[in-house]
Amino acid sequence: MTKSGETTKTVKDEDKYNIRAIERALSVLDAFSRERRKLSLDELTKLTGLSKPTVFRILSTLQSQKFVLLDKNDGRYRLGSVFLTLASSVLGSLSLGTITRPHLIALRNTAQASVLLGALLDDHLVYLDKTEGRGPVRLANDLGWRRDPSNYGMLGMTLMAYLEPSETERLLDEFPLAPYTRKSMTDRELFLQRMGEIRRLGYALEFEEAIDGVWGVAAPVWNSAGEVVAAVGAALPMSVCSEERIAETINHVTACAGDISSELGHRG
Repeated sequence: MTKSGETTKTVKDEDKYNIRAIERALSVLDAFSRERRKLSLDELTKLTGLSKPTVFRILSTLQSQKFVLLDKNDGRYRLGSVFLTLASSVLGSLSLGTITRPHLIALRNTAQASVLLGALLDDHLVYLDKTEGRGPVRLANDLGWRRDPSNYGMLGMTLMAYLEPSETERLLDEFPLAPYTRKSMTDRELFLQRMGEIRRLGYALEFEEAIDGVWGVAAPVWNSAGEVVAAVGAALPMSVCSEERIAETINHVTACAGDISSELGHRG
């Protein structure tokens, strides 16, 4: 039986190994979130409760190591690209391990398609996992490292559709719509209308807009907090595109995304 004195001693023993400077730096990093992607020195000072000189020194150190970046246009800080690699590693191993991977394989088999899982990290579309079907569609091998514009393809459109309107506008400013194929949507207003359609339907349907000869369906993955954290998509060749196949693929992809979301604790 453990005595309270022993418990207190254990806590004190653990505390003595803590490094105060690192704790303060982590509190600065922890102030950033999906809703607070960019913060000023004053905002970080208020959120952390630290003094302004302390926060400034921490930011200078983090900036030198690429953990944070300073936007010289508005004088605000955001997380740096280092977190792209770190987050990709964590999310990638999670998908390969306990949750996502079995669902992606099942989707590949039922939809007879190549399947991708992606997320928005550091304002880019990053691919976290994939599994290829037997057809001609082949997917990128550089999982966790390839960075496409946030609006690229069915995954990018799906993820952008669930952002705050101001975030969508900001990303469109940062990554203007580009003609990847002759069927790519490059009209901003039409793209924004499409975001609303994706939210209404719960999936994105794309025909040769990112890659010639390929069509696909993507749907959002939700977490327990009701946030879209990823998108799952199935890519198929145009040679197997028919109304019946489209309807079947929509059902398979949305069911897969729903199953993953449920395992992540989403109850919507």
